[in-house]
Amino acid sequence: MSTETSGEKAPQNTDNAAYDEGEELGTQMIAPGIQRNLEQEVILGFTVNIIAYPIVLLYFLVTFAYVTRKVVPYQFIDEKFHIGQTLTYIKGEWTNWDPKITTPPGLYILGWINYHITKPIFKSMSTLTILRLVNLFGGIVVFPLVVLRPLFLFNAIGFWPVSMMCFPLMATYYYLYYTDVWSTIFIMESLSLALTLPWGTRTSIWLSGIMAGISCFFRQTNIIWNGFILVLVVERRAIISKQFTTYSLNNYLKLFITAIEDFNELVLPFFINFVGFFIYLLWNRSITLGDKSNHSAGLHIVQMFYCFTFLLFFSVPIWASRNFIKSYKIRCQQRNGRTLFELLLIIIVIRFFTTIHPFLLADNRHYTFYVFKRIFNAKFRPIKYIFVPCVYHFATFTFMELMRPNEMQFHPIMPLPIKDSISLPIQLTHISWTALIICMIVTIVPSPLFEPRYYILPYLFWRIFITCNAEPIFSKLVATDGDEPPITISSTGRLLWELLWFLAINVFTLIVFVKHTFTWADEPFLQRIIW
Repeated sequence: MSTETSGEKAPQNTDNAAYDEGEELGTQMIAPGIQRNLEQEVILGFTVNIIAYPIVLLYFLVTFAYVTRKVVPYQFIDEKFHIGQTLTYIKGEWTNWDPKITTPPGLYILGWINYHITKPIFKSMSTLTILRLVNLFGGIVVFPLVVLRPLFLFNAIGFWPVSMMCFPLMATYYYLYYTDVWSTIFIMESLSLALTLPWGTRTSIWLSGIMAGISCFFRQTNIIWNGFILVLVVERRAIISKQFTTYSLNNYLKLFITAIEDFNELVLPFFINFVGFFIYLLWNRSITLGDKSNHSAGLHIVQMFYCFTFLLFFSVPIWASRNFIKSYKIRCQQRNGRTLFELLLIIIVIRFFTTIHPFLLADNRHYTFYVFKRIFNAKFRPIKYIFVPCVYHFATFTFMELMRPNEMQFHPIMPLPIKDSISLPIQLTHISWTALIICMIVTIVPSPLFEPRYYILPYLFWRIFITCNAEPIFSKLVATDGDEPPITISSTGRLLWELLWFLAINVFTLIVFVKHTFTWADEPFLQRIIW
């Protein structure tokens, strides 16, 4: 990541452009007096993941056993709907459907399969535990080893699988029987196949389309992420075959031409999903199954600021540095008129485009209840209309600024030195970067509910494509001069802080979940707080 300051420029990541792909791993000078040892960073990344994974695995196994046996050995919140429908399938009643369920039956079919595999082996295990094991196995085995590991091999200094498997919004549901874990696994596996092409181009893209289609059986809005992955698939072919340049509009045209020319190989696997989804919409007359009255679409623009704020919070180890804060301060000073206009727009959005769903104010079992009531919609006006807009503004700046230096760059004339899309770095161009933002908007803005679970995929898709800042978090970066040996900076420390940050949040939320209990008059068991 690079940030500009007055009179100086922070060190650039030299590994973020297609033209740098040919450079060998090793020590690289990235600015006068500053270097990075990428080979050492890769080795340390592999080492930490190999050591940390068994420890994190043990943590989740032990806490899962404790939570499901001692803390909530009963159906918790929405589990009663998901488990009830799965039990209906286990009984063989495949035509019966609970009208209160709003998502497709993917999880229930997976639960049915797992039940018939696990129950004969562990006969004493309760049905509740067996069904919860579906998400635990998916989150701590399939997600890091099958989905993230191939991407990590392509971008070992970008992220760590052991950290992503600990992402708090997702890790919460390793203990429960919800749709979010496998919805994420299938659509992220589609992305992984599309970028790494492990089975060759044609087979991998068809498998990617199949995985993306299956993900829609867990959450309907994944059809939107189908579109994002399709853009990536076509774009990475067009970059090579049509030779992208710095002329942005021409690149869009090249993308379109590539999609037409290679329709059967690149587009058709995803086009089938779009056709199937269109048929579903005609049949259901809505994107929501079941309880449509409480999940009607609207224009909830402030959702984007909720999302950016959550991304800001979870990515603190990635962006936090003196130089980054300084760059934001200078940006506001140099563009004070534009900054005031942006803050005014945010205030207008807060005032006129905030949807307050009845579930949000009625259910104190979610952190959003407290965050919204005490911060985002605080009765104290200075908090709501001064502090919160400033937070939203900085969160938006952070989201954009972390992506900016990670955008794939092209030469206006010179051809790419890369001959195969498999050799392209795990990065977005200006086209896929725009597609990512559009998909985020289309996914979360129509939703009336303020649900952190909706930000799992936006965070992961964003995080996979950004390279961690290599600047020190706490100390000031001072380059050497003259004959002094250059200082070496590394992103390894930040990636380690990211892992520890996620683990700390998980431990904190688990303690709150276990210790902080309260009663509801119409619920027989103790209630607790989750994301």
